[in-house]
Amino acid sequence: MPMLALCLPILPGKMEKWQAMMDHIKSTSEFSKSREAAGVHERTFLQRTPAGDLLIITLEGNDPAASWAEIMSTMPAEFIEFATDAHGLDVNASPPPLPELIFDSRP
Repeated sequence: MPMLALCLPILPGKMEKWQAMMDHIKSTSEFSKSREAAGVHERTFLQRTPAGDLLIITLEGNDPAASWAEIMSTMPAEFIEFATDAHGLDVNASPPPLPELIFDSRP
């Protein structure tokens, strides 16, 4: 099944806010239902590094790039504000190029 991986920084000083949002997301089915409606299975990873913390998102589905576009266009205002503050994500800006798959151990 096609997969897309995205990486976003967790901006300095925003870890507590990020963790609070993740705790909220995990406590409700609304977030999962939005991913199901977009046709993807999302997995979210936290990668701590000496250079800073990163959010790694994988989306798996028939067309994860289209699902990502749908998710971005239907994001609630509260989550847009959070994503802007915690990750520096501007949902109104032109999207950056999607990641390029470099290696897959399963040809």
